[in-house]
Amino acid sequence: MTEVDHYRTTCFHEAAHVVFALKVCGFSLQYVSADDSYSPLKAQCSMAMPTIGAATCTSGALRGAARDMGEIRPESWEAFREDAVSEAEDESMWGDTFDLIEELYGMRDPEEKYTGVVSDTEETVRELWPEITAVSEILMKLGRLEGDDEVARIVERAREQRERGG
Repeated sequence: MTEVDHYRTTCFHEAAHVVFALKVCGFSLQYVSADDSYSPLKAQCSMAMPTIGAATCTSGALRGAARDMGEIRPESWEAFREDAVSEAEDESMWGDTFDLIEELYGMRDPEEKYTGVVSDTEETVRELWPEITAVSEILMKLGRLEGDDEVARIVERAREQRERGG
């Protein structure tokens, strides 16, 4: 993947976090950044997020990045678990996959919960795709968005445009 593709995927990933946080979880956003280095590991979305909301938003962001590539192909539990174990081996690599598996293992039957989270998330990503796209496009241009108000305006414009059919 080129640096530009990485940056684009990072912007969609972070935009999915933000849209899920605001529209699904009702959380407050401080900022979202797609760091200049084009490294998805350095991109940040800072928000106050309770536990189960983190799992939902995290999974949503993963699906959002996959959707940007033209497909939603849920990762199998085995592949997801393997990625999480690899990520867990190096604390500096802890990210979305590690966070989500931590949440899932805090519940009964994490494999079953994973399947439900992925299914629910896929449905929500499809529903919120215009908003995720709108936020990611502006994030690609600006590199950083500040606070609830700025992102909420972008999301609202995308929603209004979708309702008008354009």
